Amino acid sequence: MIEWRSLSSDPTNRAATMRMDEFLRSITRVERVTRMDMILDFCRGQDVLDIGAGEHDVAFYSEEGWEHGRIVRVAKKAVAVEINPELCAHYKAKGFDFRCVDATSDADLGERFDRVFIGDVIEHVNDPVALLAFTKRHLKPDGRILLTTPNPFAPRFRRHRSERHTRYVMANLEHTRWVSISNMHELAWRAGLQLSALRWPLLKKPKTGLARTLALFGKECLLAIAPIEDVFVEYAFELAQPRESRSPKASDVAKSAA
Repeated sequence: MIEWRSLSSDPTNRAATMRMDEFLRSITRVERVTRMDMILDFCRGQDVLDIGAGEHDVAFYSEEGWEHGRIVRVAKKAVAVEINPELCAHYKAKGFDFRCVDATSDADLGERFDRVFIGDVIEHVNDPVALLAFTKRHLKPDGRILLTTPNPFAPRFRRHRSERHTRYVMANLEHTRWVSISNMHELAWRAGLQLSALRWPLLKKPKTGLARTLALFGKECLLAIAPIEDVFVEYAFELAQPRESRSPKASDVAKSAA
């Protein structure tokens, strides 16, 4: 993590910004896998907490395609947190371990996990730092968090404006925010977490044989000529418990948030 406050009191300071860019480059990982492979590899053989696993509506459920269902099949143990009681009841009836809890609250499940997955949740909540604090509370000392969220700089959102003939760029109407990479660095710092990796899976959907080879080649060629945020529609952030020396003091967080 970059302690930009030690470099300047100005959050727009050029030297601090360039140091941040250098750090973010150092933790960037472009991976020759699909998004789902990345998630499953992260969860495989681990005790997993999946936050927001209900995915809005039971219509998203299918035995083969449902994200949490696939995590359950590879994890040592999988617990889901969901705020919607109807979704919790639906999935509990199917035998899944769902807990009806607000993941921005001070609740404690009384369990600690090797891995926490937060798939496209942070852009929906009122308080992202509270979400990360809840996550940290349930993380083992050597545990890790994988968090995904839409990339606000992806060209597809500008295309939506043109296609739908809206004056303004629209997101999902339930979203409360966009979370860029520098935003996530600051949110992690305020929650006392370490931003340890920016992960970019090259494939969105699984492909095999020649189709896979061509898809990977095409994406890698695009990355050679275009900024990385113009190529991917989603961010995947990996976070972890920080070394004690890098944890922000409560007083610093309060000053920063003021």
